[in-house]
Order: sequence, then structure tokens, then C-alpha cells
Amino acid sequence: MKRGDRDWLDCSASISRHPVRGSSYLPVVQFVAAMISCGKHSAGVTVMFRKIVSLTSLLSFIITLFTSVVLYITPHGRVAYWADWSFLGLDKTQWGDIHITVGLLFCIASLLHIWLNWKPIMAYMKNRARELVVMTTPMIFSLFLVAVVTAGTLMHVQPMQAVLDFGETIKENQTTTLGNPPYGHAELSPLRVFCAHMGFDLEQSMHILKETGYTEKLDPSTKLVDLAHANGVTPQHVYLALRDAFSGGDAFKALPPSAPEGTGKMTLQALGTAYDLPMQEMLRRLTVAGLEATPEMTLKQIAQKYATSPKKVFETLRGDNR
Repeated sequence: MKRGDRDWLDCSASISRHPVRGSSYLPVVQFVAAMISCGKHSAGVTVMFRKIVSLTSLLSFIITLFTSVVLYITPHGRVAYWADWSFLGLDKTQWGDIHITVGLLFCIASLLHIWLNWKPIMAYMKNRARELVVMTTPMIFSLFLVAVVTAGTLMHVQPMQAVLDFGETIKENQTTTLGNPPYGHAELSPLRVFCAHMGFDLEQSMHILKETGYTEKLDPSTKLVDLAHANGVTPQHVYLALRDAFSGGDAFKALPPSAPEGTGKMTLQALGTAYDLPMQEMLRRLTVAGLEATPEMTLKQIAQKYATSPKKVFETLRGDNR
């Protein structure tokens, strides 16, 4: 066994013989502190500690990067929970939890990496005369780059805005595909509350769901999400079963009583796709109400053009203004 490896094992054994009691975080703090202390007296331990810090930084960075991409393309929370969205077997909450905890590990490892490489970092901030100068050319360029990206994001400047718009486009497309809840966190509403909010008769709704095959946990007090999971479907499926039954085949009547969150950002084309609405009839209803529009326009754009609100445009499509 190499001398460095033997020193490392001796140091690790010493730490394990003196555990810290109390908070679950203390052993981790003690371990890091002890490794630093051991490293002062053993070159082998220092090298091993550097390797662990570097590899931990690398691996946690890869996972954090991957979870960042996943969260970038995930549907909006209201859609993800409504449609039981998952990726690689994990839902939106689980991906977020991994991102936070592994991201924290990456931050800690990065701080240790900076500490271990403090001398080289200081060397980057010295001029040719080996004098410490904080505002060196590399530092100025780095600060400028970070400032531009930060300010550009807040000011909606390209190309930062393009990155945000692309992510929003992905999320809105998934809203069209997966469906939008009729109101915020509708899946958490008991069946009784959900039916009252949607204007569905409770007794008739119970009968419809029973006939459809959703018999497990079928009770007015059961939350929609629990009812759906008990029957192996998503809350969206339960809602569609009720919506289609009560709409009587009228696609416009099947629209929610009020515009769901995020509807204003949807184009007429996307709204029509989401609710199976014929585009010609959508345009006709808007024209009759004095709202000329094209399939590519969002409800918000139509509302701004005619000094009204997206809610009014939605109500016009639903037929509430006829």
C-alpha cells in the first residue's frame, strides 16, 4: 500500500473513532475539518483530499447541470402536477429536490476547491511585477461578462431573453399537449369542491365516474389526485371524463367556466388543439364580437389590440357573451 493511501486510511479511522453527536450535519462538518487538519501534517492525505474534492466537484456539477436542463424543459408546476408529469421515473418535485441538494454539495465542494487552490487564484490577480492587483484584465473581463448576462436578463435583452423564451415555448407546448388544470391546484380539491367549482352536479358526476370505471375511492371527500391515482389515471383523465359528459358534445361548452392560469399566453391554435375547438368557429365567434384575430395570436395579444382582457376573449370563445 502506498504511503499516501496508508495516511489517508489512518486519518479516516481516527475520525470514525470520534463521532460528533447531535445534529445530523455535524459529522460532515467534523469530517471536512478533520481532513483539513490531517492534511496539514500529511502530504498523502492532502493529495487524497484534493482528489476527493475535485472529483466531488466534477460529479456534482454533472448532476446539477443535468437537473438544470431537466427543470428548464419541465412543464409549469400546475401542468406537471395536473398531468402527473415525470421524466426517468421522477416527478417535478423530485427533480427539484435533487437539484437543490446536489447543487448545495457542488457549492461546498467548489468552495473547498477554491480554498485548496487559493495560491493559483491569487497568482491570477498579480501583475508582471508580482504585485497583487484585484482589478486585473482577466478580473475586469470576468466581472463585465457576469454583469452583462445579469443585467441583460433583467432587461430582457438578447440573447439572454432568447434563452428564456425558448424555455417558455417548451413549457407552453407541453401545456397544450398535457392539458391545463381548470384552476390552480385543482388536483388537490375534494371531488365535492371540484364539481362545485366547475358547475358539475355532484350526484351525476359520481354516477358518470362510476360508469366510466373510476370506482376506487369514489367519494365526495376524496381529493381528485387521490381518486385518479387509486384508479391508475391522472387528474386530467378524471376531469376529461366529467367534462365530455357534461358538455354534450359541444367543444366550446366544455371549456372551463373561467380561463385557467396561463391561458392568456396561449395562441388560438394552441387553445384549439388543447380543447379540440374548430378554428373556423373560434375565429367566427371572435369576429362577431368585433375581435379580428389570426390563429397565431395569443389571447393576450388579441386583448391588447382591442383594449380588453384575455378573460373577456376567453369568455367570448366560450359563448358567455352571446
